Amino acid sequence: MVAGTLASTDPSSPVTALPNSSAAPGVGPAARSNTLFAYAPADGPFSNPFPNTKRFTLPAAEGERIGLEVVGGGAAKVHARRDERTGCCAYLWGLAGRAGIGGAELVGWCLEVIESGDFTPLRELVGLFVLVIDDRRNNRVRFVSDHMGLRPWFVGRFQGRLVAGSDVWAIQDAGLNAGSVNYDAVASWLRYNFNCTGGSLFTDFAQSDPCSVATWENGALSQAQYATFTGGQAKPPIAQVAAGLHERISSAFDAVAGELSHVSVALSGGFDSRYLAAMAVQRKHLQVEAFNIRDREAEGTAASMVAQELALKLNVIQTDGSLWNIFPEPYHFTADGFPMTKQLSHVAAMQRPGVPCLNGFFGDPIVRGTMERAQGKLEREISGEDPAAVLSRHHHLKPWQGRIDLIDPAIVDRADQRLIAVWRKHLARWQHTGHPFFCANLFVRQRHYFSNNFLQHMDVAEAIVPFTACEVIAFKLAHDSSCFGWETYEAMFDTFFPRIAHVPHNSKMGGARNELLDIHASRCSPAWAAAVLAALRKSDRISIVSRRKSIPRLLGAMMGRYDVEIVATFLYRLLLLDDRLRRSGVAFDWRAI
Repeated sequence: MVAGTLASTDPSSPVTALPNSSAAPGVGPAARSNTLFAYAPADGPFSNPFPNTKRFTLPAAEGERIGLEVVGGGAAKVHARRDERTGCCAYLWGLAGRAGIGGAELVGWCLEVIESGDFTPLRELVGLFVLVIDDRRNNRVRFVSDHMGLRPWFVGRFQGRLVAGSDVWAIQDAGLNAGSVNYDAVASWLRYNFNCTGGSLFTDFAQSDPCSVATWENGALSQAQYATFTGGQAKPPIAQVAAGLHERISSAFDAVAGELSHVSVALSGGFDSRYLAAMAVQRKHLQVEAFNIRDREAEGTAASMVAQELALKLNVIQTDGSLWNIFPEPYHFTADGFPMTKQLSHVAAMQRPGVPCLNGFFGDPIVRGTMERAQGKLEREISGEDPAAVLSRHHHLKPWQGRIDLIDPAIVDRADQRLIAVWRKHLARWQHTGHPFFCANLFVRQRHYFSNNFLQHMDVAEAIVPFTACEVIAFKLAHDSSCFGWETYEAMFDTFFPRIAHVPHNSKMGGARNELLDIHASRCSPAWAAAVLAALRKSDRISIVSRRKSIPRLLGAMMGRYDVEIVATFLYRLLLLDDRLRRSGVAFDWRAI
C-alpha cells in the first residue's frame, strides 16, 4: 500500500517521498530538533543536561557570571547578541520581523525597548518567536513571547533554579522537573483533545502568556503585558472592514517575509491559504511553491483553479483514501506533553525542508468570524445557563473525533467539573472586550489546538502565520461580530485579488465532492488496536477505559474495519500517554482526574 502519490505541474521538480512505515506501538515519535532551553547554571564547569543540543550561550566578560545557559536542538536558529553597554545577552529563537528589520539588528532593537522600561513597542514585532535576555549585571532574566504565545515556551523552577524550554518532556527527561501531573490538563486533553489550561502536563511548568515579558529576579517570576486588547462594536461597511484587515495582514506578512527568498504554501480548497498564496505571488522577491494534499475532489479542484489563475506551480499529493497512511508516523507529542495526531500541512512542509511554510490557520476566525459563538450563540445571547458550561460543551469531542463513551462516566463528569472552572477564568479575563467567546476560542482553542497544524512541522520548516499579528487581532476586536463572514473574504478577493475572486470555496462545491476519496482503514489502526488490547489485559493500564465496550470494537479495528477505526485512534493516544509516563517513572493515576 502506497502512503501517497504526487504529481506536479512541473515534473522536473523533486518532491520528498513519504515512507510507508509507522513507529512501533507505544514508542512515539523521535525527539525534536528545533528546540530551545534556558536554565540557571549549576556550580562548577558547564554540563549540558539536554542530549542532542548545542550551546548558544555567549561567553562571559572578565569578572562576569553567566546567569543563564542557553542550548538548543540541531535545527534551532538563534540570533544571539551582546549589548556591550548594558552587558545584556539576548537570544532570539524563531522567525520574526519588524517593518523590514530582522536577525541581529532586530535583537538589538528589542534590547533597546526592554531597557527603556516601556514594552509597548514590542507589539510591532511579528512572527512566532521567543526572546531570551540574560541581564548578567543585574542578575535578571527576561523571556518575551509572541503576540499569541504560539511558540512553545514553558517556565518553571527546579530546586530553586530557573528552568525554561520549548518541550516539557525534554525538561522531564533532563531531570529538571520535580512537579507532578497536572490533572486539569489531562482532563482537558481527554475531553477536547487539547490542553485548555495554559499550563502543561506537569504542574511546575506553565506556558508563557501571549504578549508577555516574564521577569525572573531575586528568585521570583513576574509577568507584564506589552500589549493589551480592548474591544468595540464598530459597524462600518464591509468594504471598509475588508480593506482594514488586508492592510494589517499584508504588513504582518511583509514584516516576516520581507527578507526571505523562498516560501512554500499548503494550498487547500479554502480561502485562507489561497489569500496568502496570492499575497506571496505579488511579492517579486519571493519564489513561491504550492502543495495540495488531495484527499477530496473539491479540495484539489479549488486549489488547481487558484494555482492556474496565479500562475503558481502546484504540486499535488494524492492520498490513498485512508486517514493516516500518508504519514510515516501519525502521532507526535505536543510541546506541552500530550500525544496528538499530525495534520496534512505537515506533509506539505515535508516537501521543502528548511523553506518557511505559509499557513492560513487562524484566518477563518479572524475574517469569517467562525469563533464568535459557542453552540451557535454569542455569550450575550445565553440566558439561564453558565456560559462557561456552554463553551465547554462546544469543545467536547464529537463521536467521529473521539469515543468518550468508552470512558468511565464518573471520570468524564469529574473532568467536566474541572474544566468549567477553567473556562470561567478564561471568560473573566476577556469579558472587558465584549467578545469573550471569540477571545477564549482564539487564545485558548486556536492557540493550543489549531496551532498543532504548524507547530507540528517546526523541526522541518518554520511557519508564517500573519493572521496572528497584534494589530490584526486588535482590529478584529474593535468591530461587531456582524462585520465578519463569507462576504468579508469575498470583498477582500474582489478588491485585492480579483483574478481568483470567482473560485468557490471547496465547501460550496457540493457535499459529494467534499467526501473523502476511496475511504478505507489505515494500515496503522490494526497495530494500534492490538497494542491497546494487549494493555487492557492488565487492570492497571488505562484503567478508565471500559473493557466490555472497547474490546469488541478493537477486534473489529484489528480486522481493518473503517467504521471502528476511531476506537483504535482514540484509545491508542491514551495508551501513548500512559506508556510515556510509566517509562519516565512519573506517578500517575487516571482515576485522579
